[in-house]
Amino acid sequence: MDSSYSMQKIIMIAITLVVIAIILPIGLVYIGSAGDTTVTINNESVTLTDAVDPAIITLLTVLLPILVVIVIIMYFLPKRNNS
Repeated sequence: MDSSYSMQKIIMIAITLVVIAIILPIGLVYIGSAGDTTVTINNESVTLTDAVDPAIITLLTVLLPILVVIVIIMYFLPKRNNS
């Protein structure tokens, strides 16, 4: 068996994918419900979606999870040896 696919790496990938499958949806629910949160700015109550630029909310709810998955995939890709 190739050394780049050792049993330790396979177990680590499996554990990471299980953790992602559990934590990522929970985080998305919390980020999604944050838009309905009421905040007080200058003695005026507004929802977070009214107080924050919609581009920031899009960044947090769409792009951040995609970037997290890409970084995790890049971590587990085999790396070249320059020797």
